[in-house]
Amino acid sequence: MVICPLLVSLRVCLERHPPLVTFFFCLLSLAVAFGSFAAYIQSHEVPNPDVKEDWNSLLTSLAHLMFCIPNKTHKDTSPSSPSTAAESHTTVSVLVGLTFELQNGTDPPNGTHLALTVTGKELGLKGPDAQEPVHLVIAITNPLAHESCLSIIAPSSLLPKTRQPPKCVMGERGTHPEEPGLCYRSHYQANPALSGMLDQVDRALCSQRLLLTSAFLLCLCAMMCCMAGLCYPAPRDKRGRI
Repeated sequence: MVICPLLVSLRVCLERHPPLVTFFFCLLSLAVAFGSFAAYIQSHEVPNPDVKEDWNSLLTSLAHLMFCIPNKTHKDTSPSSPSTAAESHTTVSVLVGLTFELQNGTDPPNGTHLALTVTGKELGLKGPDAQEPVHLVIAITNPLAHESCLSIIAPSSLLPKTRQPPKCVMGERGTHPEEPGLCYRSHYQANPALSGMLDQVDRALCSQRLLLTSAFLLCLCAMMCCMAGLCYPAPRDKRGRI
């Protein structure tokens, strides 16, 4: 019976060397944790830590701003910057989950157009074009479904390169009277589908490396058990036997 003397040796090691036993359980816990992380990454979507800016972060920044009804002379389709700068601007119209309400809780009617002009830096964007103006126009398409068509006119370098929301067509203004200068507070609930996620290849690579690390730590734990059985033999007196 080899198992019984090994158990006796492990008991001796446990009684005489508590720091070594603590280190053993730390390695074992790390091995289990790495194995659990590997299984989770393989079966779940994981955000990409290399992606600093995505559409969720951009829309979340917009939720901290106030959108106002523009004047009738406001042009929704062209930036007010010089023509040389306008050539480097691009227009993107996407369907987003932005909702709006007045401070008293009143929702804007369907077809309302709201506008805002800020710089990229105010939206938390970085880069050489961060000081360039970003023109935003929003058409309330479906207040009940909390959907709005957002048109962004900005330098292409400021727009996120991650998964984009569905495209939409900026409709005409509603027939109801609009009071110029009336502002609405915006709200946005993050959409997980718009976050920058690791693709299947990167997830498989991360999972493989975590499994290898877990296997290596388990081998170290097994080696420590074997060394404990060889270096701490069972005592020969009856008091040390199980």
